[in-house]
Amino acid sequence: MEKLSHSTSSRMIHLEKQAKALGKPQKPTLDFSSLFNPLGPPPGIEGLLTKLDEDTPHPVNPYPPSPQELQRALAQDLGLEEAWILPIPDRLWAIHETVKAFQPKEALLPQPTSKECAKALKTSECRLKELILGPERAFKLCLGEMAWQVEEDTDLVFLCNPNSFTGYYMPEDEVEALVRWCKDKECLLVVDETFLPFTEKKGVVSHVINYPNLMVLSDLSYILNLPGIPISHIVAQPKTTEKLLSRLPYQNLNPLAQEVSLASLREKDFIRESRILLKKEKNFLTKKMIEMGFSVFSWTTPYFLFQGTPDLKERLLKSGMLIKKWCPSPEAGLAYYRVFPRTRAENQQLVEALASLQ
Repeated sequence: MEKLSHSTSSRMIHLEKQAKALGKPQKPTLDFSSLFNPLGPPPGIEGLLTKLDEDTPHPVNPYPPSPQELQRALAQDLGLEEAWILPIPDRLWAIHETVKAFQPKEALLPQPTSKECAKALKTSECRLKELILGPERAFKLCLGEMAWQVEEDTDLVFLCNPNSFTGYYMPEDEVEALVRWCKDKECLLVVDETFLPFTEKKGVVSHVINYPNLMVLSDLSYILNLPGIPISHIVAQPKTTEKLLSRLPYQNLNPLAQEVSLASLREKDFIRESRILLKKEKNFLTKKMIEMGFSVFSWTTPYFLFQGTPDLKERLLKSGMLIKKWCPSPEAGLAYYRVFPRTRAENQQLVEALASLQ
């Protein structure tokens, strides 16, 4: 991890600009806010990324795989028919186009979660109901409370599982119960499992066979640290995938993206090793932060939350470190921060910076 990947270096430029605006000398910024795996990209994909960095006008392979080949490989990997799987440009495309394609009148969204979900729903004409998660239950999403919010007029529910901000994972049986409840209400449930590979938990892809109102979204670019390269797909019954297929751009995936997507299916060892290392670093960070007196909220993912003062993000940025902030009630004088562990040396720097600010 001494060498920055092409994806990391571009983000560093943005972070350094933020730090400079706060009067901090320009130097490499440690980004603990990003959800991209700091251990990636995997060595098996580095060669393809090198080709991308060189801006070569030619594809890596003079005979690149076809979209149908990628669809076939995904189907084999998931044990489903090809018609049930749709490779897509990226997860943000899926979020926005799902709203446009299904035109919900009322949608339910737990918060905090992906800003793009809220943005897509707020730009449509639907009524948005937000289920606010709070520290009183450690940001846990209660199945009963969520199902209670799905009423007769609710026709779309977004569920990020694990949650992209809190890291909370709703068990498979509870998600299935929610799908069943939504089916009775004729409501589409979109489950975003982008961050599931960071855990050893089971998703609900296999349940699409039984539920026409279930759509599962996946994006491996986070666990492999490949921002900007689409490794995303949707799993749903053919009636749903066909509705979104008609909205795909003419050139859905470029040849390089298709090759990287195929290569990503062979990176199961890297994903498993990442889980082990990131869990170890998470345990190190949470232990140190609890010892310093922080209230820590930790679930299944490597990233976790802690409670701090509203100005903590700005104070840390002056020390060259960035964390993710969520402040539901500014008047309360408290904020919550998400941290994604990095290397031990970098995590130690964060611990020392936090200690110096106390």
